[in-house]
Amino acid sequence: MASDFAMDQFRFLKRLLLVHGHWNYQRVGYLVLYNFYRNVVFVLMLFCSVFYYVIYTSVPTIVIGILDKDLSHKTLLEYPKLHGVGHRREAYNLQLFWITMIDTQWQSLVLFYIPLFTYKESTIDIWSMGSLWTIAVVILVNIHLAMDIRRWVFITHAAVWGSIIITYACIVVLDSIPVFPNY
Repeated sequence: MASDFAMDQFRFLKRLLLVHGHWNYQRVGYLVLYNFYRNVVFVLMLFCSVFYYVIYTSVPTIVIGILDKDLSHKTLLEYPKLHGVGHRREAYNLQLFWITMIDTQWQSLVLFYIPLFTYKESTIDIWSMGSLWTIAVVILVNIHLAMDIRRWVFITHAAVWGSIIITYACIVVLDSIPVFPNY
């Protein structure tokens, strides 16, 4: 009473279930597995690409998050009203969030399209372009971080500039291996 089709004779039921039911099960099973396959391949490829960036940009962020201080402990103890910055949400609020997101979008578009248009007519392949984008992102985010640092110490320098140097060195090493596509 609630089927998508109706049969006027039961003799067609055997063929419908055994033949068409089998074919339908095989097609749907393959379709589901193939969709999982293609989505997982794509997501894992993106994960590996993004993980690559995270490795080279997270250490400086963590170091700055732990060590950076805008005011000395003496100043903060002497002027307790400075604690009101947090209550007034001056360091983090919705307006600053959206300004940061707009700035981030602008910077990512510039980082993507300038190399793309610069090398549009060249013989550079997508792998080499990926290496260029990688080093560009790492340099940009670390310089952006460096401009915001208020307290420089040895480990801060090592984290920020070391991240850029290590990324560049890794790209040079990876691009020097003959079995990789961007050799």
